[in-house]
Amino acid sequence: MTTQIESLDLHGIDSSVQGHYTASPVKHMIYGLGAIQNLLSLVQSIGASKAFIITGRSLSKTPVIKQVQSILGDAHAGTFNEIGQHAPIDAIRKAITLFKESSADILVSVGGGSPIDSAKVVAHTFHGDTGKWIPQIAVPTTLSVAETTQNAGFTNDEGQKVGISDSELVPKAVLYDGELALHTPIELWTSTGLRALDHALELLYHPQASEFPTKRLGLEAIRDLFAYLPASKAKPEDVEVRQRLLIAAYGALFPFLYRGSVGLSHSIGHAVGAAYGIPHGITSCMSLAPVLHHKADSSEEAARQIARALPYIGKKAAAEGNHKAAAHAVADAVDELVTNLGLKRALAMYNVPPGQEEAIAIRGLRSPEHPDLEACKKIVRGLY
Repeated sequence: MTTQIESLDLHGIDSSVQGHYTASPVKHMIYGLGAIQNLLSLVQSIGASKAFIITGRSLSKTPVIKQVQSILGDAHAGTFNEIGQHAPIDAIRKAITLFKESSADILVSVGGGSPIDSAKVVAHTFHGDTGKWIPQIAVPTTLSVAETTQNAGFTNDEGQKVGISDSELVPKAVLYDGELALHTPIELWTSTGLRALDHALELLYHPQASEFPTKRLGLEAIRDLFAYLPASKAKPEDVEVRQRLLIAAYGALFPFLYRGSVGLSHSIGHAVGAAYGIPHGITSCMSLAPVLHHKADSSEEAARQIARALPYIGKKAAAEGNHKAAAHAVADAVDELVTNLGLKRALAMYNVPPGQEEAIAIRGLRSPEHPDLEACKKIVRGLY
């Protein structure tokens, strides 16, 4: 479990000389073209001998899973390939049953956020049943960045997105291989890139995000995401660009231990994603720019933090020291990026009934008494 350090009250201090960073228990991050070839040695270095693969239906139709199975060889104990969007609990229950029936002592998740989070839920459930934690190696093929956190979201029997959190759920190793990512469709790839951008920008004003290394790496990630997402859209087969984007995504949500939502854009995304079948990346395409505009107007400190991203995206402030205007310029740049990537979407396109603003806002904020309720309702209303 995460240890809370009560004596240090340093979160929220924007200072390069004072802060508090709680390291994540990630042991290995291996990146580069062909990095997947290290998988078997990673399994062994973690002290495991048999790996159970968790992945999704679409990726199973590509050569990726067969390649992973081949690399594992005799260390391959089984594969579950029925994880769907937003990690539905029915599929996770099946994965748990098959994992328990196998001889596996480590999980290997391959794909986007749903398989990675599903593997976390399998590990969490197994621990609850046996008292034993099962480690995970994550092999991401999208830019959603579920692999760096202790949190996992899944869709319950009522169709609502719920979550679990424990430091033991952080994958022990992450493999970033751009060659595997070539099999990810370009719309899924670029929209999850907006999800990564959502992480990086909302972490700038997250109360638990330290200046070093989280915000500094996030700013560099913002630069690369703005530069390489359009390049990847223009040339989807460019494996070097895909590799650079995987690394940028890692920097966008550099491993640190936190609980709860990253920010308001994420909260809205969780509220509409599973309920209406909207992909995670697309929810960020809809909500990020409006939330940044709201933050620019409603919080001087948030505006100051968002404004820091402006030079990283090749823009100049209209007036020195006008953080509010600079933050709005960042939001405008996000909206422009979404448009240029062909990712502009609206809730009505996903058959979200009109008049659901309050229900969505309450679901996202998890309280009808939340101080941001009215603002959230206004933002959601604008997403139709």
